[in-house]
Amino acid sequence: MTRWIALGSAVLGSLLLCGCSAVGMPEPACRPLEVTELPMLGLLRGTWMDEERFVLVDTQQSRLLLYDVAEGLVRSVNGRESADLELNFVWPVGIERWGRGYVLADRYPDQDRLLELNANLRPIRVLWESDVEEKTTGVWIGDDVLSITQLAALRDRLYVEGSRLDDARHSELLQWEEEFVEFRADPRPGAPSALREVAAWPGLPGELGWFGSASDLAATTDRAGSTFALRFAPDDPFIQELVGEGRRLEAFPDLPSPFPESLRAAGGGWSGWGPLEASSFPAGLYADRDSLYILIRDATGDAVVWDLHRIDPERDEIVSKLRLPTNAPHVSLLPGPRHWLLLEASSGLDHPLRPPIRLLLIDAAAIRAGEVPSCD
Repeated sequence: MTRWIALGSAVLGSLLLCGCSAVGMPEPACRPLEVTELPMLGLLRGTWMDEERFVLVDTQQSRLLLYDVAEGLVRSVNGRESADLELNFVWPVGIERWGRGYVLADRYPDQDRLLELNANLRPIRVLWESDVEEKTTGVWIGDDVLSITQLAALRDRLYVEGSRLDDARHSELLQWEEEFVEFRADPRPGAPSALREVAAWPGLPGELGWFGSASDLAATTDRAGSTFALRFAPDDPFIQELVGEGRRLEAFPDLPSPFPESLRAAGGGWSGWGPLEASSFPAGLYADRDSLYILIRDATGDAVVWDLHRIDPERDEIVSKLRLPTNAPHVSLLPGPRHWLLLEASSGLDHPLRPPIRLLLIDAAAIRAGEVPSCD
């Protein structure tokens, strides 16, 4: 609050000196973002382009949506409008800053690919594509990762969350195991693609599958910089640094209640929106500068509440806790250098691909200070 008072005084003084009659007011720490259209999905997948613009993937409609915090939606990039059919994207699942442009994770049409985009969000080349395919006999073959769901970038490295065919891949039953995979540029002359897999962290025995987390990958961007994954072991969830054999952090917030057995059944298989929305669980892992943030959904009271726990990965300890100003059934976040986006989504019982309720713009400094007021 002191910071905002000081800022307001400085603006007022400047206006009086120049003879202006209007008084500039600082932006609120949290406000609804007026947008005409959002992707039909109850979570955020995208990246900030700069301090004022961000891009979201619209998986269901094969496009990218570019927004400005002052103007709302300013442009749509159709994935099927490239003159080179090989560069069209069909099922975008994630986008990250990469070099002077961006990298997009795409399913085309049933093959996972990583595409390089220019600064104008236009595809310019295929960086990598999976070798997994289904033969006419119904047999699946291939050794690469497939079913990519999330993407993170850290300097010259790319990390994806996906799956890999298990030892039964030569049967007619498609079976896979979750993995986190690191890619780097392939310097070998005549290499088949611009990227190659250099490391992988396979799923843990009995690890739970997806059941509510909107983000399982996060990269800190301080001088050291590292990528971390949210893991769902059968005993307790934890954060793993994707380096070497995988460093397990000890710091993790206490859960409001144990995981219900319905979410543990069948190795974490989907048990429906009802059991999920009655539960409390880690709903996402995020990063800002040198800090990690765990979003915890707490459904133990009369209304769902959302707590954001800040973790120092270097000291391996919880630094602070922030109650977010929302009681929406589902929430996901997109951290940025100046703002964070908070998306509120309605119940999945209405429809899995329901439109979001609204998009909130939160001051990043307020998040770091642990002081976010109501957005209404």
